Amino acid sequence: MVVIISINAIAQNNTAANIIEGGKTLVELVRVFKMPRYTMSLQPVVEKKDSCAIKNVTDFTIKNSTEEPLLVSLYRRNGNVYEVGVLSLKILPKNQETIYEIKAGIYNMKFETEADDEKKMIRQGEIKLIGCQHIFKEIKKDGS
Repeated sequence: MVVIISINAIAQNNTAANIIEGGKTLVELVRVFKMPRYTMSLQPVVEKKDSCAIKNVTDFTIKNSTEEPLLVSLYRRNGNVYEVGVLSLKILPKNQETIYEIKAGIYNMKFETEADDEKKMIRQGEIKLIGCQHIFKEIKKDGS
């Protein structure tokens, strides 16, 4: 009888231990599923940059509100001198043109009208182009 009672007691002890361990496992699983997702996967935060910021470029739009074709010349300043390469374009009357992805920097711009093969200077000056900005200039008959 003693042997049967001791075997029965050992079996009950083992069952109670299994129930306790199963409860501990269940509590741990509940903790894992309640944990916020961002702490589970630690991925580095990547800062998103626009392509114009990476390239340091901008767009420049010029509108010709005069009655004559407009000649535009842009010279990029490099220190105290201007680069040899000139950006130039001809804008027909009452039209506008855009130069895309110009490298940011300081430019000397020259606006001239062309009538009967004769060029007339309207305006000349420097402009600072900053990356990711869209610059718009309107040239009117009075030169503004």
